[in-house]
Amino acid sequence: MSDQDADLRRLAEAHGVYTQFHTLDGHEQIATPDTLRALLTALGVPAQSAADLREGLAALTSPGAAGALPDERILLAQTPNALPLPAPCAWALIDEHDAIAAEGRGTDTVNLPGLDIGYYTLTLTAADWRKEIRILVRPLRAPDHAGSTGLDRCWGVTGALYGLRSDQNGGLGNYADLGTIAAGLGRHGAQFFGINPVHALGWAETEIISPYSPSHRGFFNCDHIAVEGGLGPTPDDALIDYPAFRRMHRTALEGQFAKEKGTPAFLDWCAAADAETQSFAQFEAISETHGSDPRDWPALARMPGEGAEELAGARAQFHLWLQFQAQKQIHAAQDQAKAAGMGLGLYLDLAVGPRPDGAEVWLNQGTIAKGVTIGAPPDQLSPEGQSWALAAHAPTALAAAMYMPLRKILWSLMSTCGLLRIDHALGLMRSFWLPDDGSPGGYITQPYDALLAVISIEAARTGCVVIGEDLGLVPDGFREKMQEAGLYSYAVWQFETDASGQVRDPASLPEQSLACFGTHDTPTISGFWHGVDIEWWRRVGWIGAPERSARHSTRAHQRAGLRHAISLAPSAQFDQVREGIHGALANASSSIVAVQLDDMLDVSDAQNLPGTIDAHPNWRRRLPVSINGVEDARDIAATASLMRRGAGAR
Repeated sequence: MSDQDADLRRLAEAHGVYTQFHTLDGHEQIATPDTLRALLTALGVPAQSAADLREGLAALTSPGAAGALPDERILLAQTPNALPLPAPCAWALIDEHDAIAAEGRGTDTVNLPGLDIGYYTLTLTAADWRKEIRILVRPLRAPDHAGSTGLDRCWGVTGALYGLRSDQNGGLGNYADLGTIAAGLGRHGAQFFGINPVHALGWAETEIISPYSPSHRGFFNCDHIAVEGGLGPTPDDALIDYPAFRRMHRTALEGQFAKEKGTPAFLDWCAAADAETQSFAQFEAISETHGSDPRDWPALARMPGEGAEELAGARAQFHLWLQFQAQKQIHAAQDQAKAAGMGLGLYLDLAVGPRPDGAEVWLNQGTIAKGVTIGAPPDQLSPEGQSWALAAHAPTALAAAMYMPLRKILWSLMSTCGLLRIDHALGLMRSFWLPDDGSPGGYITQPYDALLAVISIEAARTGCVVIGEDLGLVPDGFREKMQEAGLYSYAVWQFETDASGQVRDPASLPEQSLACFGTHDTPTISGFWHGVDIEWWRRVGWIGAPERSARHSTRAHQRAGLRHAISLAPSAQFDQVREGIHGALANASSSIVAVQLDDMLDVSDAQNLPGTIDAHPNWRRRLPVSINGVEDARDIAATASLMRRGAGAR
């Protein structure tokens, strides 16, 4: 290794870039110099020349009293704390409303009183130096489900909002349908109804349908807005025709806006909307005439501000109205769910990141990492690895902004629901970035403790329960620290196996977790049992005939293990298998249990096949029954009865 490469690796390690990591099969992957340079550049650290490296390494040693102090401290609420000082100074603690929460002068320590949860800035001032320290004051633990449900263990249902059928949605499930189906399931005893993300996808991006490829995660998808008078019944087709639906739906939205744009309720909402909401609406308006990618817009609008406001013009009011409608309808769905007996109500999902051409990136250019996107190395969900084509917030820049972009997104979602799932929560500790220049991907260290603090602060403020989806290559200590903060783990039973590949006894699943058999990215019970996912892997070319046979053989072994786990004879019919799996989940050790609508209704195909776009009908499949019949459907009633006797009865 050359001296320059050694310096590059030292600089990378100092800035949290992994110089090596272990793959799923245990192989040690060494990061290439090209990868290290690309990831350092994305973090805002020059690393192209030997001079860059020397200067970068020299900058790591900060002389003086200020350099000896941390940039951030995380404290527990209502717990006094002493911060050691390198020299005497005056200090003032400023809260998030710019008010002085405490102040004084310290000789060798700053003695902070017990503080309410929230975000503070500690300013230290001496004659020849000054330092600002971020202070995050978090609760001991985030809220638990028992506080909302009154139950030691609870159960709920998950399903695809877009796939709901009704007599008025015209082809795509909407927020009115969401309230209806949640209420129906609530009357069966379910404590929550979970859906895929409902983030804004972008008005001008007419081809985007994946809920995990949002424009902005803090605003809502207008495709799901229920229009006045409805759009007629859902077509009989099994798959959604998004272009046809959007043409019809958007025409109806325009007509309704023309009638309602002057109503007092909407105008009052606009007057109270913050600057980010106004700017989001301007982004949407500009995108209609100048395209979906702001990097191609006129120079005056490439950043939020007066130029963007001028270019957006009066059309921005339409996009404000869309958000007004979406927020109103989602809150109404939550109210409907709670009124029907759901202790938690809606269970929403936070996607990993926004698209690089989306509104979230445009609004937060100061915190976005440049020249990289987020992905994942090969794992059990995708053998080829995944490029998610999503932008990442750079850790240091996000921290310097007091985590405000994340805080706003969390508040928007948590104030709407009772349960929030954080997709790919492993990214809270380390994130896999793929350089745009084609260099191999690598891991970036994230400020895990601080991100957990932000999540728990926002969860405490809203009373929201949080699930961290922790599938994949799990770093040592990740789950323990997440659960210590009060977040729930995510136990997908078909992945919970022993050394021989057999599924574990459900009684051994983590107590502080949400347990389910599968997710939108995995085979359904029927798909798993019949090997439908294996056939899809063969169809898209990921495996050949020999591996297909080997996987079917392994699956037969897994089926035998499942039969043993749920005490079923080899001759048992599939209906008995499905009932046995749900019964085992109902009595699992996990304190929260979720069953999928797809499994209750015996659907075979998964909602999504990770790593594909058009090769599999991702995000297009409709449920086989209407929401009007869900509450009375025999299979749903039978599953609900099982769950009530197990998880919901304790």
